[in-house]
Amino acid sequence: MVTIKKIAQLTKVSIATVSNVLNGKTGAASEAKTKEIIDVARNLHYMPNMLAKSLKQQKTNTIGIITEDLTVFNTPEIVDGIDAYCEENEYEIILANMRLFKRYNNDFTDTPRHHNLLDAILRNMSARQVEGIVYVGYHCREIAYLPPQIRVPFVYAYCYPKKSTFPSVMYDDEKAAFDVAELLIHNGHRKIGVICGPAVSYHTQARLRGFKRALEEHCISIKPELVLYGDWERQSGYCLVGSLIDLGVSAVFSFNDLMASGIYERTTELGMQVGKDISLFGFDNRDISQGYVPALSTVEPPLHDIGRKCAEIILNQLKYHRIQKKRLYLPCTIHERNSVCSKTIKEVLAERAK
Repeated sequence: MVTIKKIAQLTKVSIATVSNVLNGKTGAASEAKTKEIIDVARNLHYMPNMLAKSLKQQKTNTIGIITEDLTVFNTPEIVDGIDAYCEENEYEIILANMRLFKRYNNDFTDTPRHHNLLDAILRNMSARQVEGIVYVGYHCREIAYLPPQIRVPFVYAYCYPKKSTFPSVMYDDEKAAFDVAELLIHNGHRKIGVICGPAVSYHTQARLRGFKRALEEHCISIKPELVLYGDWERQSGYCLVGSLIDLGVSAVFSFNDLMASGIYERTTELGMQVGKDISLFGFDNRDISQGYVPALSTVEPPLHDIGRKCAEIILNQLKYHRIQKKRLYLPCTIHERNSVCSKTIKEVLAERAK
C-alpha cells in the first residue's frame, strides 16, 4: 500500500508538505512541486486512509441510514433523497437494512426482536462513528421504542416516535385526500365512494379525515355505506367496488394504486369504462398508474424530498446546532389524468333530486 511517506521520499519533500498538497491546502508547495506530488500520487494509485483521517479529525462525514425493509416500494426513493443531499454536501452514507418485512411479515412493530435488532445495528453504526442517523419506516406508524443513548442527530422518515424526542418527516396524507375530494367535487361528483386501507392504518385515518372534511365544506352528506375498508391489495379493489357501483357512485377514491388496479378489472367485467362511466382516483403514483387505460389519476408522495429533508435536518444540526424536535409534513403532488371525467349539470341536478 502506497503511503504519504513514500510519496515524500520520491518527490524529496516533507511528509507534511505532501499531506497539505493532497488535502488541497493552498501555498503548501510551489506550483511545479504541487503538480509533481499530485502526479506521483496518481501514478502510484495512492488512496488516503480515511479511517485514520477520521480518527485524527474526529469527523467521518458519514450519515447512517437504517431501513426497516429496503424492498418496500417507498424506501428506495427516500434513501436516494438522503444520498443525494449528502453527496451535494460531501457526506457519505452507510446503509443498514433490517429486512423486517422479509423476516417477520407484518408482525414486527415494537417487539423485543425488533428492539434487539435495532440496538445491534445502532451499536454497529456507533462503532463506524456515523455523525447522524435516519431511520426509514416500512409503513407510516407511531413507534414507541426509542433508541437508547443516541448521541448523534437522529431523524425518523415515513414514521414518527411516540415521544417528541426526535424529529420526523412524513407527507401530508390529509391535505392530499382533501385535494382529491375537492377535484372530484369540482368535476361535478357528489356521490363518491371510498376504498380505504385497513381501519387501523395511519394512512387510512389521515386520508379519510381529509376526504370527509372536503365533503363537509361542500355540504355533501357522508354516507357510511360509501366508505369501505380493504387491505391495500389488488383483490380488495376488485371485490369491493361492485357494492359501490350498486349504490350509484359516480366516482371512486381508492387509497392506493394497487387496489385501483382491481377496480379497473372489475369495472371492465361489468361493461363499464373508467374515465367515461365512472371516475377513479388512486394514491402513490406507482409506475403502473400510467400503464392503465385510461391512465390513472393519482397522488404522488414526495418520497425523494422526505429523504432530502431528513439529511438536511441532520446536517443543519451538525453545522449550525439547529435542533428540531417536531413532526414535518411535506406536500404531495396531485396528478389528474384521464380516469376522471366531469358530470354534466343535468346529471348533478338529477343526482341531487334522488
